[in-house]
Amino acid sequence: MMLDLGPFSDENFDRKKWVNSACQSRHPQDSVDKHLVDLEMKIQMVSEEIGASLEEQSASSLLRVPRATREVIRLRDDAVSLRSAVSSILDKLKKAEGLSAESVMALAKYDIVKQRMEAAYETLQDAAGLTQLSSTVEDVFASGDLPRAAETLANMSHCLSAVGEVAEFANVRKQLEVLEDRLDSMVQPRLTDAISNRKVEVVQDLRGILIRIGRFKSMGLHYTKVHLKPIKQLWEDFDTKQPPSNKLATDKTSNEFQSAAPGILFSTWLPNFYDELLLYLEQEWKWCMVAFPEDYKSLVPKLLVETMVAVGASFVSLVMLFQKQNHWEKVY
Repeated sequence: MMLDLGPFSDENFDRKKWVNSACQSRHPQDSVDKHLVDLEMKIQMVSEEIGASLEEQSASSLLRVPRATREVIRLRDDAVSLRSAVSSILDKLKKAEGLSAESVMALAKYDIVKQRMEAAYETLQDAAGLTQLSSTVEDVFASGDLPRAAETLANMSHCLSAVGEVAEFANVRKQLEVLEDRLDSMVQPRLTDAISNRKVEVVQDLRGILIRIGRFKSMGLHYTKVHLKPIKQLWEDFDTKQPPSNKLATDKTSNEFQSAAPGILFSTWLPNFYDELLLYLEQEWKWCMVAFPEDYKSLVPKLLVETMVAVGASFVSLVMLFQKQNHWEKVY
């Protein structure tokens, strides 16, 4: 019979119950004495085995304790050594940081000096370039190459801004203003032709020339001038359609108004004028979207504003005349 050691591990182990249970589990043919002797021998043998095992494990544990102690001591020494090494490294880093800061400050000063020298060198180059451009600009204008002339004037302007207010270049500054006006006047006839004949590519090239020399406003003014003329002709069309005698004359002696032959009424003509004006502006809007994709939102409204300003005075006069006509027609 195998001896079950499980009950011995139970915290509530009762030896009397265990003996009674062992006696009850004996074979019917075995006597109680024999069963108890066998059971005692097995318990003794198991006890001896457990005691031997405990002794062996205790001896092994005793051997491991000094070894573990030595490992702990070694780890402690390693930690102390590592701490000392880290402290040394930190000290070196602090010293290096101080030296690096001084080195960086020195390098920053050298860099500032270098930048100033480079700026001075570039200014000298701009001054030399300005002198050369000033001496050759007339040849560029003589060639008739407007884009090249614009580029030359732009470079002169850049060089002047680089050298600043230097007395030696005061004449060059005045020369530049004159040349910009001169180039502007050379562009205007070509711009008039290009706008009038819907030459998109030419208009864009000329626009680029004016922008390059800082005369973009000139383009807007010229665009308005070109289109204001036909619009004013539309407005003046009212007078051309009136008979020469179709006016109200005042008899100074009798204060009687005499009406001449009937003509086109202003109230009838004005809506037609507005229709033609809106159609004209709509066509310009569509064309400017292609020719001036960046400027059409300002060019066409500006044209309308200038139109209203141009016809404002005569508009008031015509309205007043129309009111007088209606008044005297009712009187007579």
